[in-house]
Amino acid sequence: MFRLVIFGLPRIDYLPLNNGLSQWRRIGATLGLCLLQAACGTSQVAGITAPDDPQTRELVTQTIELVATRYIDPISRDQILVNTLDGLSEIDDNIRVGITPDDLVLQYDGKTVQTIALPQTNYDQTSAEGTQIWSEITLRGLGTYRAYSPVLRNSQTSDVQAALVSGAIRNLDRYSRYEGPKQAETARNRRDGYIGIGIRLIGGDGYPVVKLVHPESPAAKAGLHPGDQIVTVNGEDMYGKTSQYAAELLHGEEGSRVIIDVNTAGDRTITPLEIVRERVIDRTVFAEIRDNILIARLTSFNSATASTLGDNILKAQLYDGGLKGVILDLRGNRGGLLQQGVAVADLFLENGPIGNTFSRVTAARHTFRAETDDLTKGAPLIVLIDGRTASSAELVAAALQDRNRAVLVGSTSFGKGSVQAINDLPNHGTLTFTWSRMTAPSGYTFDRIGLFPAICTQSGEDDTPGHQVSTALSQRDQTASTMVKWRSLDYRDEKNRRELRNVCPASNRSEEFDVKVALELLKNSPDYKNLAFVGQQEIADTFDAN
Repeated sequence: MFRLVIFGLPRIDYLPLNNGLSQWRRIGATLGLCLLQAACGTSQVAGITAPDDPQTRELVTQTIELVATRYIDPISRDQILVNTLDGLSEIDDNIRVGITPDDLVLQYDGKTVQTIALPQTNYDQTSAEGTQIWSEITLRGLGTYRAYSPVLRNSQTSDVQAALVSGAIRNLDRYSRYEGPKQAETARNRRDGYIGIGIRLIGGDGYPVVKLVHPESPAAKAGLHPGDQIVTVNGEDMYGKTSQYAAELLHGEEGSRVIIDVNTAGDRTITPLEIVRERVIDRTVFAEIRDNILIARLTSFNSATASTLGDNILKAQLYDGGLKGVILDLRGNRGGLLQQGVAVADLFLENGPIGNTFSRVTAARHTFRAETDDLTKGAPLIVLIDGRTASSAELVAAALQDRNRAVLVGSTSFGKGSVQAINDLPNHGTLTFTWSRMTAPSGYTFDRIGLFPAICTQSGEDDTPGHQVSTALSQRDQTASTMVKWRSLDYRDEKNRRELRNVCPASNRSEEFDVKVALELLKNSPDYKNLAFVGQQEIADTFDAN
């Protein structure tokens, strides 16, 4: 399974071998799956095969195929093969892997210990048989290195699996990564929530202590607070137990009950509580109302972000005087679920484009459009961005800016316009790699360039919100010109990209000043509209062309 969430291919070192021996190996390779047999290659140790581990076998097969067929840039299976086995050098640095046009060359401690003939290219590599061949070569190489490396033989299976998968992606872009089962579970919980009571614990000497209680969680409803001690869980004494151990006992099936004894902070009383487990999703929306203006800070995008923000918009409209404006604070938001970013943008748009993704992978190409009415009924909208605003958060800001729906305030954003596929692996870990890039409604990709705000707040400390707004209005034409250059830039053009980003350097200061500038702009509707429609003609021409 995979879910939505570059810089070149690895170099292959070709090693010279005797021509006659190479020809003999090529003949042997035509036998396909006979690569598993000792006759398919020579080795100083005869008959060495990979350990019979079905999970590792499936893991290797899936990893090679995913990277070969779904990574955004083409990469050959022989390159992936070399990288995968070379990943074992993280466990034993005596391991070195090389390749010739005909053979895989396995080296250990400076010596060649085995050569394995590579398959011919005149067969369908995407077939089940072709996939199996590459997997079997990898496993055979693993078996060879296990025979020579005592460190590898004594390593746990999970460590070997991590080295193989990490090796397969080590030369991909910086957003590609492997997460083991525990890390993957933590990441899944952040995205989709978990079944439990909604507390975070810290351990140490004595009983686990409640560090955080999620709002509206079963624990909050039961009256737990930070500082409370968890004395027992279902009758088991928690004294000296780790926070992770206690947390695992608190998890369970949705709707099931857990009985805990709690020592309330500042009180010696032990209170028994029976709590029903529910799905708990991390809070990502933090909202407040100031003078009928909703200020909503979104820290990331998980499965509940759009619906929670929508609820806050509806609540704000119930205030006396209604909703007069929205400040959407995306500073520090590094992204998250792409579909949730699309849904957030959809809250503020009635129709039309939100963005696109493009890729060599057909399944990674998407066109996103607004499907619901503007929930705010056209209320003025300011989006705060900074140097840490990235990925799906940038898509939200780009869509609202391109559609003249919002004024961006702050600094140039991070510039991560790529999308990662999160693939579940047989060992319950995940393999994440880039498989597409995003474009804004006007058609430009903000990968590596980021977004340019209409009001750049990177000025002197003595500046005032009013002066920031007036300066932005006076520089409107220059801003429009910069936006035209911004949207026409080739994201691979390093020199011009750097020069444009320096017009309003990326900043990581999440200060109240940006909020004050936004509030100042919302006081004057003509000023807001003037800046919201910077670059309007260029955008309109793009829409007409579509």
